[in-house]
Amino acid sequence: MKRPAIFSQLQKRYHGQQEARRALIGKSNEALSKSKRAIFALHRDDHKEAANLLSQADVLFTQAEKSFKRYEALEYEGAYKAALEEYAEALLFEGYLRTGKLGKIHERAMEPAVYLAGLTDTTGEMVRYAVREITLGNTDVVPKVYESVEMVVEYLLDMDLTGYLRTKFDQAKKNLSRLEGMTYDLAIRDK
Repeated sequence: MKRPAIFSQLQKRYHGQQEARRALIGKSNEALSKSKRAIFALHRDDHKEAANLLSQADVLFTQAEKSFKRYEALEYEGAYKAALEEYAEALLFEGYLRTGKLGKIHERAMEPAVYLAGLTDTTGEMVRYAVREITLGNTDVVPKVYESVEMVVEYLLDMDLTGYLRTKFDQAKKNLSRLEGMTYDLAIRDK
């Protein structure tokens, strides 16, 4: 029995999609790495390097997203979503260090689940920033960081998150608790 022509068409499309998926995963992993390294650069106060790495991540995302035109399902690929979360975290942390505020970031990372996951992870970076500043003698940073993380936790509490985002939210609450401990320790030390 002769195979229907549609079989060949589907096979060709399937192989094309798999090839595009592998390329997307590669670009996504690179973008995730650049975003992670940007966060580390920010912790070292190397804002120039962080901006360079985030720019490189942006280019990688743009390249990866070209495959969405032909294969829309790739937009939901796990590696791409994970890279976007790390990118959102890096952008939020960079914005916080620059302005003292958390807010809008690059449009590609504004999808609610991506943004919220990045936001919860940013609270951990803010705690690490506060610890570093304390060790440098800049204890006045802690109340500002505490206020910001407290605002994030209160905001997320109103959202009644479930599943993966609930786990992320629980991590943000732990970060707030760590800041409460720092605030207490500093208050006792200063008396």
